[in-house]
Parts: sequence; C-alpha cells; structure tokens
Amino acid sequence: MKTNRALSLARAQEDRQRCRDWLIPHMSDGKPKVCTKDQYRELARQEFSFATAAFNEAWIWAIEDTGRQDWYEAKGRDKPPKD
Repeated sequence: MKTNRALSLARAQEDRQRCRDWLIPHMSDGKPKVCTKDQYRELARQEFSFATAAFNEAWIWAIEDTGRQDWYEAKGRDKPPKD
C-alpha cells in the first residue's frame, strides 16, 4: 500500500510527463515560439490539470529533449506599431 507521500510523488511525476508530452509537439520540427511560457501553461491548463512546478520542470525537459535551446529565451512582447 502506497503512502500519501508516495502517491503525491507519483502524481507529480505523471503531471511532469503529461506536460512534457504536451509541449514536445509545440517545440519540435523547428516550430516558432508563438506564445510566452505562461501562455503555453494556460493553454495546457485548458486541456488538463497540473501543478505549476510540474509544468516548469516539463518545460526544461521538453527543451532538452527537442534540442530547442532557443525556447529558453523569453518571447518578446508584441509592441503596437509606431505611427
């Protein structure tokens, strides 16, 4: 019988894996980073629930797994055009 701590650890691992699996298609094949990290997190939250820490760890895993180190860089905020 698993303890509460063991169950929590298992759930956290599942959350990280689910987030990683969700992120990889967005990062692979040279796709551009069209959102900020926070926006990607909110898109994922619309599909399933997870802890923010799980997403943050999965973000790093997915970047390393896809070799997309450019995704470590912050996406610039869209600026309104100058008149």
